[in-house]
Amino acid sequence: MIASWRGASLSRLREALRSGFTADQVAETLGLAGEALLSRGDLVGVRRLLTATTGTTTGTWLRLFVLGEPVSTAAAVAALSPFTLAEALTPGPSLPALLRRCGTDGVRAGLDLRPYREAAGPDWWILSDLGSDVSGQPVDADHVLGVGQAATTLAQATVRAPVRRALDVGTGCGVQALHLGRHAESVVATDLSERALAMAATTAALNGLDWDLRQGSLLDPVAGEEFDLIVCNPPFIVGPGFTPSTGGYTYRDGGLSGDELCRRLVGDLPARLAPGGTAQLLANWCITAEGSWPERIGGWLGGSGCDAWVWQREVADPAEYVTMWLRDSGRAPADPDWPERYDDWLGWFERAGVLGVGMGMLNLRRTDSATPVVLCEDVPQAMEQPVGGDVNGWFERQRWLRSHGEDALRSSRLVVAADLVSEVRSLAGPDGWVAARSVLRQSHGLRWEIETDAAVSGLVGACDGHRPLGLLVDVLAGARGLDPTELWRDLRPVVLDLLSRGVLLPPGE
Repeated sequence: MIASWRGASLSRLREALRSGFTADQVAETLGLAGEALLSRGDLVGVRRLLTATTGTTTGTWLRLFVLGEPVSTAAAVAALSPFTLAEALTPGPSLPALLRRCGTDGVRAGLDLRPYREAAGPDWWILSDLGSDVSGQPVDADHVLGVGQAATTLAQATVRAPVRRALDVGTGCGVQALHLGRHAESVVATDLSERALAMAATTAALNGLDWDLRQGSLLDPVAGEEFDLIVCNPPFIVGPGFTPSTGGYTYRDGGLSGDELCRRLVGDLPARLAPGGTAQLLANWCITAEGSWPERIGGWLGGSGCDAWVWQREVADPAEYVTMWLRDSGRAPADPDWPERYDDWLGWFERAGVLGVGMGMLNLRRTDSATPVVLCEDVPQAMEQPVGGDVNGWFERQRWLRSHGEDALRSSRLVVAADLVSEVRSLAGPDGWVAARSVLRQSHGLRWEIETDAAVSGLVGACDGHRPLGLLVDVLAGARGLDPTELWRDLRPVVLDLLSRGVLLPPGE
């Protein structure tokens, strides 16, 4: 923690934030148009909008920490009160000061400090390093990220059931730990970076929270321990194994080539899970000519004793991937060293035989089953956030299916999901519209869209929770003049898939 932010000093800063820099105050100051500008990173647009807020406390906070602009000493003193300017200008042992002098009578941000809140949650404040969009400079090797797209993606997908012990691996500034604290009795957070832990400690203190912070690489600080929930946004970048000394960044480069860091992490996680525990992590993986990506990632999970649901959200070709991550560090094609960095990284992809990079998420739950379910699939569609409940529902339905054999499944009275829509899509023919295909579509959650035939649509529509599945299959077979045994053989894998996706639900769900 920054040395000067202790006790009464920390209380004064918290009071200042509550007075002028909450999520509601920012929303009121920016309005819907300004919030939309900020969400897409249009700081020039936000700057234009803020011209009408000169002199307001919230406007000063926004200029300092959202836009990175200098403000007058008098404006800073008024906004920060009762936290003092002297306190804001005092550096700590691990971090710079919150503010730094600028010109003869001005100050500007030395760190990033801003409000953050999830739906219906409390006001939080997060301390991190200034992004390159605010500082105008490439980030340093020991840069600590604030709330970015990856952090929110993980937070929205995390299962939010109450747990006893939760672990945030690679906590950074503490975003995931904040969320975990709302439903975990205790939170442990690890990070290799002393600087990141200093940020996380200050974030926790500002929000009146107490986390068990431990320094070390990934799971090393929790060897021999078990947790009910583990979340991780690791340094997953695919490349030649950059390190801070070779042009890499602590927050994203793990020092191992390819996707080796993610492979090792996935292999180590099950041993840290308590029985029934869940682990969720973001990851990138190599796509090569040697086998499919599900085979590759599924191989990471062999013998894990965990059900696993792996999403590939998108795929980037090597040139696209390199450009994206060079820009992420604040670099631009006009920079003198861009061509060399680009060529070195892309050359590694070519030598390693990497055709693309899959980007997604792994969800694991310890079942100790000898035959766990491992499903690796493309999930590119837009989802209704948050989806943590949908992830938990998938695991619970695997558990239900594992406990129900063939006879029990046929005697089950399944129900159709309440948000399901059945559509018949037609093509124009010589005699008018001709039904071309039937589609089952979820209106909410993961928003699956599944192409089916009339038989499957009819069976799904008949699942009302009152009649056994086997009876419905027999009736359908009779109506179509088919053999019930053969029809069930064809329909069974389809029913299992629809149950897995939550299109059909077990009784009582």
